[in-house]
Amino acid sequence: MKLIFNTKELIEKIKNVAPTAEAKQTLAILGNLKVTIKGNVAEFVASDLEIQVTSNVPCNSDEDGSFTVPAKKLLEICNALSAHDEITLLYDGKKIDITAGKSKVSLQTLDSKDYPDMTSGESTAVLNIDQKDLIKLISKTSFAMAYQDARHFLNGLHICSTDGQLVSVCTDGHRLAKHTTPIKCEDNVSIIIPRKAIVELNRILAAFDGISDNLTEVNISSNTVTFNIGGFILISKLIEGSYPNFNKVIPEQTQSTIKVDKLVFKNSLNIISKVVNQQYKGVKLTPSQNSLHLISSNTESEVGEDQIDAQYDGEDMSIGFNISYLQDVIDAIDGDSVDICVNDQNSGCILIDESNKDSVYVIMPMRV
Repeated sequence: MKLIFNTKELIEKIKNVAPTAEAKQTLAILGNLKVTIKGNVAEFVASDLEIQVTSNVPCNSDEDGSFTVPAKKLLEICNALSAHDEITLLYDGKKIDITAGKSKVSLQTLDSKDYPDMTSGESTAVLNIDQKDLIKLISKTSFAMAYQDARHFLNGLHICSTDGQLVSVCTDGHRLAKHTTPIKCEDNVSIIIPRKAIVELNRILAAFDGISDNLTEVNISSNTVTFNIGGFILISKLIEGSYPNFNKVIPEQTQSTIKVDKLVFKNSLNIISKVVNQQYKGVKLTPSQNSLHLISSNTESEVGEDQIDAQYDGEDMSIGFNISYLQDVIDAIDGDSVDICVNDQNSGCILIDESNKDSVYVIMPMRV
């Protein structure tokens, strides 16, 4: 079997498929890509049994068929051959020869019949989402996702329908990020997408920079979610369990507001982060009527402090936060200013983008 690919087209597709394959899997074949050729189109599939990514690449082929090839090695070889316009794959039933110009690399293959295919279940809901809205659903909240938490349902991104709109939420128990989209959703949706699927989605979406108005079809079943994104299909198992009632975490009202310029605040946090205690990462904020004082220190008696312009309408107080949590929220905010809404030093604060109140962030305080 002989396949001839345009080098650029091949690399653009497999660079977003190959990373899903895991070379250290218990099943050796999961370190491979399954390649199926039908009618001068090659379908590339990678899977780790939890997530599957598929994409098609046009080619010139002398026959139909299928085989598997080591995913990481194929991508690395294609990148090394990127100076050539075309790459040829020649499969003899046992190995595959990859050639371009006078260069040739041979790789061992495994029988494609042994490759486990994931299938999506019967759809319970179908959504059509602009890529720019899908990017916001992820980028505005995913940084607050838990990592390897014993409460498995926190190790993913929660998407649900609320009052006819689509909402994304993430929390790790210390902070919470919520984003409400303008997307209308008549179906009752409540799913938790695992972290790795979100990472893969981000990689694929990054390949479509500049054409973000394209629609993504999202098919939801009882135990899987399928994203059809401009030539890529991602199927992911869902995390089982019920997501906690996140609205209870968001304070219904706050007594005072600290208003700061986003870029000034970001720069101040960046300066102080150089000496912050790397274990606790605490920074203390002390607002006054026209300014905000920030201070942090570490176990080596190094101290960082700054004072920036701010507006504050409350009583004298000091409140400590994890500096990384503040920085993550600042990076997710689009507007020029940030409202830090507080009650007291023992209660969670709300951070709001004044220019876009569709996103709400809650950070719990800490002792500094």
